[in-house]
Amino acid sequence: PRVPTVGLTWGRVSPELLALAPVDIILGSDVFFDPKDFEDILTTIYFLLEKNPHAQFWTTYQVRSADWSIEALLCKWKLKTVHVPLRSFSADKEHLASSSLPGRHTIEMMIISLAHSDGT
Repeated sequence: PRVPTVGLTWGRVSPELLALAPVDIILGSDVFFDPKDFEDILTTIYFLLEKNPHAQFWTTYQVRSADWSIEALLCKWKLKTVHVPLRSFSADKEHLASSSLPGRHTIEMMIISLAHSDGT
C-alpha cells in the first residue's frame, strides 16, 4: 500500500538515502540518458545494492547511440545485468499505454544486481 520514494542526486549519498528502509526493487526509467552521468548512476545503484544485497535495479532506456555502453562500468562496480525482452511482456508494440514510445525507437529493459564473487 505504501511505496517509499526518495529524491536523490546520482553519485551522492544523502541522509535520506542512508536512512532508507530496506528495499527489494529500485525502479528507474530512462535514467541512462547522458553518458557523463552513467558512472554516477551506477555508483548510487551499487551503494543501494550493497545495502540491500538481494535487491534489483529495474530500468528501461532508449538506445540513442551505439557508442554508449555501460558494460565496462558494470564490471568496474561488480554489477551484472539481465536483459528483459520487451516482447516477453507484450511491451514491444509501436503504441503502448497511449504513448508513441517505443514506436520506432529501440527501448531496452534490464535488471541490474550485484555480481557474485565469481563474476556471475
